[in-house]
Amino acid sequence: MTDGIDNKVDLKESIVGKIVSVFAVVPPQKDIMIFVDDVFAETKVRLEEMANTARAAYYEDIFDERLERLRTLGCPAFILNKLETKKVEVVSMASALNIPDNRDSLIPVISSHYLTIYSQLEMINFNGITGGTDLESSHIMNALRKGISQNDGKIFDGVYFILDIDDGANTEKMTCAEADERIRGKNRFPLTVEEIIALLLQRTEPPVCNLLAGGSRYEQDDRIPFCTTEDDKTWLKTCFFNTVHPNSVTPSCGERV
Repeated sequence: MTDGIDNKVDLKESIVGKIVSVFAVVPPQKDIMIFVDDVFAETKVRLEEMANTARAAYYEDIFDERLERLRTLGCPAFILNKLETKKVEVVSMASALNIPDNRDSLIPVISSHYLTIYSQLEMINFNGITGGTDLESSHIMNALRKGISQNDGKIFDGVYFILDIDDGANTEKMTCAEADERIRGKNRFPLTVEEIIALLLQRTEPPVCNLLAGGSRYEQDDRIPFCTTEDDKTWLKTCFFNTVHPNSVTPSCGERV
């Protein structure tokens, strides 16, 4: 706590020092009001630069923490290396977004092209609680592909990041259809199965609600995959699109990169 206070004091002193240094070089015979305007303009630029640097450093730390979590869970090195190559792009986009404090900023996602859903479910670890499913992975479809271009759809075939993740708390007691409409009405996107698993991989405790993968379907358009915790195991199951599933929420994201 003391270190945190000292850091804030040092930052304030640094900012004040920069402002004072600007005022210390008042040129002779220059209109003082014009000079003051120039000083405030320069100070604003410097403060914005400092804020941008601090914001980027903040998201770089989160990026590193996310990959380290996957490493401890046994994620293959070649996948971690591919995720690492996206660091500059992901940090830049996260820094540009106005992500609320109550949302997760960035989560790495591994498509089933690189690691099967079964393998990813087995990587989940809540104090020994792993994941499993009786579903046929070949029957799980990405419903989001229907509404996006072919180039945008390619992102789902690799490793990528979801940004600005909402936990879906405001969708509880809604049908999947109602939640989907609310999410899309805010220009956001319901998560796919791989993205729901990606969320769980970053957690150390099981979620209190079932997580509905509104961006995916199973076998037909009216069945939605979801993750739930039962009998000390995280299971991937399905529910119906137009039915309220008890104790369930539909998470969403703002961007994919």
